[in-house]
Parts: sequence; structure tokens; C-alpha cells
Amino acid sequence: MSLMQRLSDMAIFAKVVESGSFTLAATALGMSKGAVSKAIARLEQHLSVRLLQRTTRQLRLTTEGQAFFSYCQQVVRQADQAEHHLAELRDEPVGVLRISAAVTYGGTVIAPLLPEFLQRYPKLQIELVLDDRQVDLVREDIDVAVRFGKLASSSLIARPLTRLPIVLVAAPSYLATQGIPQHPNDLSQHQCISTANSSPEKYWEFLDKGKVLSVQARGPFHTNSNRAAKPAVLNGMGLMFVTRYQVEEEIQAGQLVPLLTDFMPAPLPVHLVYPHRTHMKAGLKLLLQYLQCQMSQC
Repeated sequence: MSLMQRLSDMAIFAKVVESGSFTLAATALGMSKGAVSKAIARLEQHLSVRLLQRTTRQLRLTTEGQAFFSYCQQVVRQADQAEHHLAELRDEPVGVLRISAAVTYGGTVIAPLLPEFLQRYPKLQIELVLDDRQVDLVREDIDVAVRFGKLASSSLIARPLTRLPIVLVAAPSYLATQGIPQHPNDLSQHQCISTANSSPEKYWEFLDKGKVLSVQARGPFHTNSNRAAKPAVLNGMGLMFVTRYQVEEEIQAGQLVPLLTDFMPAPLPVHLVYPHRTHMKAGLKLLLQYLQCQMSQC
């Protein structure tokens, strides 16, 4: 007899004992009396012991049946507790949520939003995993990730979060000595701070009269981190092509100047992606709604 069959028969046996009747147990379980009787007989045959003494008027546990009944109760109780716990995870915001985001965006934009969310739902815990690589959500046990740009076709579910304007900036000190570019093609005469993740040969894309114009970014400094490139730009080393939120404070303070604003590409789309739409944890549903609401200023 398989383990699943034994567990099922143990639950039936426990219900028979609790009800004191095959008939009442069958009614409670939605089974026929014959099916209940067969389950008990199958269990007794497997254990090679008699569990119940049955007469036309009375149902009584044997000594072996009494000992076995306590174990069956524990099995049923633990199964109920497991279902209850899963129901809590589904229906009540409890447990741990793991969020993956790029280092700069996660630290600058996502992290400041989380304290208020956790105050609203004190039974939740959040692990914010900051990493510029694209993580495997399933393999790395991530509940939701923040992704930028056009999404690759996959089985992941995506929700639009926001769109990030792109800006080309330089320090006033650089512009004072090197001049102000008037067209993307002018960048061939300027020092461009490249922030590609691989080769230093990075191309920046602009829009010129509705058409995409690619310009190679060349300069004295290359890094795979916008955070690392910003000090170089602030010190007048060259120009930087970046999402605006990363340099907004410096623009407002006059430390950086936006350039070629009429040639900027479409804002960069940002999505929340997660593995499953069905059987979603209550906490994850609330987190998705909260982040979308915060980004849309609702």
C-alpha cells in the first residue's frame, strides 16, 4: 500500500473513532459507509493488527487501536495546521518577501519606500537583494524583481512600474572649456564617459526627427557603474548618458547641466516581474499594488 493511501486511511480511521460510528464518519467525509469500512480493513491488514472491535451496537478501540489513534490524530492535526499556515500566507500578509533590484535604483528608489510598507504590515519581512545582474527568480527564490528596458520573452509575469527619462549631462567646468554640443553628431568631438557592462565601445541612442541615431561614446574613462562614473563627470572629465533620477540632485544644484534635450530617446520602461499569477501570497499582492501606487503618485 502506498504512503498516500496509508495517510488517507489513517485520516478515515481517526474520523471513525472521533465519530464513534462508521455511518457518521462516512457522512462527515462525504464517502459511502462501504468505502469507510474498506479503508479500515485495508489499514488493519497492512498493520497486521485489529484496530476496532465492532458489534451491531458498539464500536470499541483495541489496545493497539488506541495507541495508533493518537498518531493518526497527530497526522490529521499537522495536515490541518499546514493548510492553515498556507492559507495565512495566501490570505494574510505574513512571512518574508525577497525583492531583487539594480544597486543604484534599488538603493535610491525602492529602499526608501519600504519602511512605510512594513509599518502598514508588521507581520511581513522584506529582503532587498541589490545586484546589477539579471537574477534567476525561481532558482534564487526571488518573489519580485525590478527590470529595465524591453523585456525578453519569458514565462514571467510583468507589471509596468514607471518610465525613467534619459538625460545627457556635463559639469559647467567641462562645458566652459570644451563647448556645448548642439547635435548628437557633435559628441565625436567630446569626451564621453562610457558605462557599458562589457566592452568600452558603447553606443548612445538619440532621436533625430523621429529616427534613432546611434553615436559611439568615446572617452578617457570606462566603467560598468553609473555611480562610479558620476564623480568623474562632476570633476569635468566628460559627458554622461544616464537615467535622470541618478543625477536629479546634481541637476537641481547646478552641478550638472542637461544637454541635447530635444534629441533624448523615449524614457526607459521599468517593470515588476514575478514568476506566478495564481496562488500569489497576500504580501506579494500588497507589495505590487503599493509600489505601483507610489510610482504613479496615487
